[in-house]
Amino acid sequence: MIEQVKGFSYSVSSLLGASSLLPMNVVDDNTNQDGGQEGSMDDTNQKSWWRVSLASPKVRDPAPARPMKGLFYCVIYLSPGDYHRIHSPADWNVLGRRHFSGRLFPMNERATRTIRNLYVENERVVLEGKWQEGFMAMAAVGATNIGSIELFIEPTLRTNRPWKKLLHPEPPEERVYEPRSTGVLLKKGDELAAFNMGSTVVLVFQAPILQPSADKSTSAEFSFCIKKGDRVRMGEALGRWHDP
Repeated sequence: MIEQVKGFSYSVSSLLGASSLLPMNVVDDNTNQDGGQEGSMDDTNQKSWWRVSLASPKVRDPAPARPMKGLFYCVIYLSPGDYHRIHSPADWNVLGRRHFSGRLFPMNERATRTIRNLYVENERVVLEGKWQEGFMAMAAVGATNIGSIELFIEPTLRTNRPWKKLLHPEPPEERVYEPRSTGVLLKKGDELAAFNMGSTVVLVFQAPILQPSADKSTSAEFSFCIKKGDRVRMGEALGRWHDP
């Protein structure tokens, strides 16, 4: 579960869609921290201020010999006065896109405290794929006056179509990027998308949750460099880990 505000949460799967590539694994309840959704999968398988909320859930792996992976999330709010472009957070392969027509409720603090499932109700574009540590997804969520989401890797995508909002809810439009096993390769920092004004980006990804190394000076476990409520600039690290 991703916390919208204290007392309001929504599931990762409802944000990303029923056909998501999200890796799921049944785990003991006492491994869940900060209300975060958990999961694991094999290895096979110019200036801006952003407000951040995040969580670092952990998961027990039933096979200790395998590298353990946790599912992390980071919610980045872009106010109307912020930088409106979205850049790739890491080197990754975008395998597919899902567009939910949805509503366009405001995304300000008052709205997040009063409208349940706000991020799930609003129009959004979800990108899914893989990076070196497993699953990665990015959801660009629209808001009032900000339904237009420009996707640079798919310039033909059209969002904020008023006539679609008059229809009953319908399944999201999906596209698998070619070639199917590789998709679109993005490098860290590549320009990926843009809003007309501010809005919200939700980043969901797998990362290592291994124990500290023998010398205790480094750790292979991912940790955020930022804390809830921080403002960050484009290009600033959200998190780090030691790659053994």
